[in-house]
Amino acid sequence: MNPTKIQYKHIRFLGAEGIGMTALIKILEQQKNLGRQNPELKISKSDLAYKVNDPLDQDIDLVVRSTAINSADPELVELIQRKVEIWHRSEMLNYLSAPYKQVVVSGTHGKTTCSAILAHILVECGLDPCFAVGGILSNYSTNGQAGAGEFFVLEGDESDKSFTRTTPYLALVTCIEPDHLENYPGGIEEIKNCFYKFLDSAEICVINIDDPLLKAYQQANLSRTNIICYSGDELQQYDFQLKIPGKYNKLNALGCLKSAQALGCNMEDALKALESFSGIQRRFELINDSYNGSIKVYDDYAHHPTELKAFLEGALSLDPKRMVLVYQPHHPERTQQFWNEFVEVFKQFPPQHLCLLAEVYVARSKHIPGITCKRMVEEINLPNVKFLNPESLETTSQGNLSDMAKAYKKTIDENLAGADYLFIVGAGNISKVASAFRK
Repeated sequence: MNPTKIQYKHIRFLGAEGIGMTALIKILEQQKNLGRQNPELKISKSDLAYKVNDPLDQDIDLVVRSTAINSADPELVELIQRKVEIWHRSEMLNYLSAPYKQVVVSGTHGKTTCSAILAHILVECGLDPCFAVGGILSNYSTNGQAGAGEFFVLEGDESDKSFTRTTPYLALVTCIEPDHLENYPGGIEEIKNCFYKFLDSAEICVINIDDPLLKAYQQANLSRTNIICYSGDELQQYDFQLKIPGKYNKLNALGCLKSAQALGCNMEDALKALESFSGIQRRFELINDSYNGSIKVYDDYAHHPTELKAFLEGALSLDPKRMVLVYQPHHPERTQQFWNEFVEVFKQFPPQHLCLLAEVYVARSKHIPGITCKRMVEEINLPNVKFLNPESLETTSQGNLSDMAKAYKKTIDENLAGADYLFIVGAGNISKVASAFRK
C-alpha cells in the first residue's frame, strides 16, 4: 500500500513528546527512510522537554499541534502570525491513514490495550499493518509503524471527539461511559450519540455487549449483518493465556481476536500471536521484579474510576500478601466529576493492603478549591488509605510537584515493610516516581 505523499517541505510538531504525536512522527520518519516520502521532507519537533529557544525556521509550511498546546503557546502564536497552515494531531493521523483501510479502536477504556493487541496480531499474521498506538508496545519498543499492508490500526480518541472524524473500515468499541465531560455538555447522551454515529459509519463493527449502551446499539440494529459481538460469557470457549493479568484484559483480547478474524486472520495464528503479546508500557507493566530483593513493582496508567476498579481486580488476581498502591488522580475536573465513584472504589480497598493517595495532577487547567486528595482520604475514612505527604514542596507553574521522586520515594520506601507488590498508578507525573523504582 502506498502512503499519501506529503506535499509540504517542513512540518513542525508542537507537543511532540505526547504519546499520540510520537507515533505520527515515527511513521513519517519511517516512510521517509523507506523512500515512500520526499527525501527532502524536514520534520522538526517542539516540546517543553526540548527547551527550544532558537528562532523558528522560516521554511516551516505546516504545523501539527497536540491538544496539550494551548492558544497562548509562543511558537503557535508566531506561526499563526506567519499564516502557516495549522493541523490538529487527529488531522495528520487521518491524512496518513487515508490510503489504508482504517481499523479504529475506540471506547472510554481499553483503547490502547486493544489497539496494541490487534496491531500485534496483524503483524504476527503477516498482514504488515501501519499502526499508531497510545502506548509503547513491548514487542517492538515503539508505538508507531509504517507497514506496507492494507490496514492502518489507530486509536479513535473520544476525549476531544476526534474519533468522529475517522472513516473506519472496522470499528472496535470496548465500552461507553461518561468521561471528558468538559467536551460533552450533553453528558452521556451526547457521548452515546457520538459513538453510535461512529459505529454507523463503519463497514464492520465489533462491540462489547457486556456494556449496556453497546448492547442497546446491537438490539436496535438486529437486521445488520456487519455487527460482531463479544462478551465475558464467551471467554470459557477460548483457550488462551495472556502475559498481562486481569479478566478485563482477556475480554479486550477476545474483542481483538474477533476483529482479527474479520480482517482475514486465521484463528489458530491469531491465538498464537495473542500469547506472544508482551504488553504495553504503563499498562500493568512490570518494571522491577526484585525491588529490595523481593518486591514486584508495576506501573499503570489507570485514571478513571472504572479503570481503577479493573486494575485493582487484576492486581488482586496476583494474590499479593501485602500490596502498596500509590495512586495519583488525573485532572481536577475529572476528580470532581467522579468524586463519589473514586471514594466508593477506595472504600472497598482490602484492609490487609495499603493505599497512598498523591495529590491531584493538573494538566492544561488549574487546581479546584476543595478537590484534594487530603479531603478524599478524610471522606474514605479507612486506616489503610492514607494521604501521601510530599517530602519536597517545590512546584511547577501549574501547581504540580516538580520533582516527584524527591517528593515521594522516601515515604513510599518507608511504607514497604512486608510488601510483596508495589503498584504506582495514574496518568499524570506519578510516572516519574515509577521511574525511580525501575530496575
